[in-house]
Amino acid sequence: GEDGLVPKQRYVSREFADLEMERLWPRVWQVACRSEEIAQVGDYVEYVIGDQSILVVRSDADTVGAFYNTCLHRGTRLADGCGSFTGCEIRCRYHAWRYHLDGRVKEIVDRHEFGAVPENLRLHQVRAEQWGGFVFVNMDPDATPLAEFLRPIPDWLGAYRLEEMRFYSHKTTVLPANW
Repeated sequence: GEDGLVPKQRYVSREFADLEMERLWPRVWQVACRSEEIAQVGDYVEYVIGDQSILVVRSDADTVGAFYNTCLHRGTRLADGCGSFTGCEIRCRYHAWRYHLDGRVKEIVDRHEFGAVPENLRLHQVRAEQWGGFVFVNMDPDATPLAEFLRPIPDWLGAYRLEEMRFYSHKTTVLPANW
């Protein structure tokens, strides 16, 4: 506004929230979790922004991936919150389709009923990159690399060794806002 303050409507307007979901959130890097939250192979965290649910999964000791949280069969949500996938596989609770931790289809129950299924079928990926112990996600496959997006912040904060820090506690606050 004229007084230099951000207008209140940006935080309480349904229309403004809808515009952010259309034009902002699908195109920017967002912090989804800390690396230590998915420390073991098979660990996952669900990241929700607006109506989008993204699974962030550790598929091996050095690899973190992200996928839209929907089964390819009927769009069922594959997991909620955080936890660890038993047997190091993602299994749909609806019709038991199974996926490798990297999103590749492992088993389709009653596969013969689906006709020709592509061999390289996999969950729809979301870009995931790490910096400073944080896992970032970006729904735009053509987004600039995370390091470029964050520049110059890594240079400014490098001395703080954020990757060595750990959560002490969590706190959630509910505010009367549009997100």
